[in-house]
Amino acid sequence: MCKKSIIFLIFGILFQPSLFSEECKVLRVGGTNGWYPVNFVDQRTNKKEGIAYDFARLIGKKLNLKVDIYASYPWKRMLTYVEHGKLDMVAALYWTNQRNKIYTYTKPYLTNEARAFVLKDKKFKLEKLEDLIGLRGGTPFGGTNGDKFDSFAKRNLDLIHSSTKEQHMGLLLLKRIDYFILDHQDGLIYLKKSGLDRKIVALDYSISTTEVYFAFSKQSPCIKWLDSINQLIVDSNSNGTLEKIIDKYAK
Repeated sequence: MCKKSIIFLIFGILFQPSLFSEECKVLRVGGTNGWYPVNFVDQRTNKKEGIAYDFARLIGKKLNLKVDIYASYPWKRMLTYVEHGKLDMVAALYWTNQRNKIYTYTKPYLTNEARAFVLKDKKFKLEKLEDLIGLRGGTPFGGTNGDKFDSFAKRNLDLIHSSTKEQHMGLLLLKRIDYFILDHQDGLIYLKKSGLDRKIVALDYSISTTEVYFAFSKQSPCIKWLDSINQLIVDSNSNGTLEKIIDKYAK
């Protein structure tokens, strides 16, 4: 092989797009600004806080990866960015059949419970999902409470989808809805912060219990770390590391 051919061969190998696509020097993590205590932005410090963000940073440290967190995008836009590889991973996501076709999930690292929140003086009996039939409720726009609830809701419930908790609260206070559904801890913390915890309460019935996952873009070069991240999740559960992160926000 002549010298010129060798140079072109080396040049071609070095600048092959497929090789560049394997690089993962920065893990770009998408999340939200108000999912307490999972991921949120502290209004006093402007720091990105929460169980998911802390755990993502820990994973980055263990894998020697820089972690950049993006918490300012609207929820559905952020998911679209992850789908198309503009972001590498969602910090916290529930599993559904449809989402599983779009993203690659890690093992779960957290479990959340959803409840129905109502006006304190308008509490009603809720012992099964069928008790919500005939009432008007609210759920987060673009959110899910798992396939079982979503399927039941699509067939049977009258739901308004709102983008923010403020909209949920406003609709409930105006009595335009009878209840809204949120993660229990998220709702309690928000009500406390908003001074509405004496007017709005959570009913005892668990709407759903749903596991929380990291979810990768199928186009992300960082997906090569999937097995390592899964092992870190297992190890962090067994050695108490994850429990310490959760307890930090439980307090």
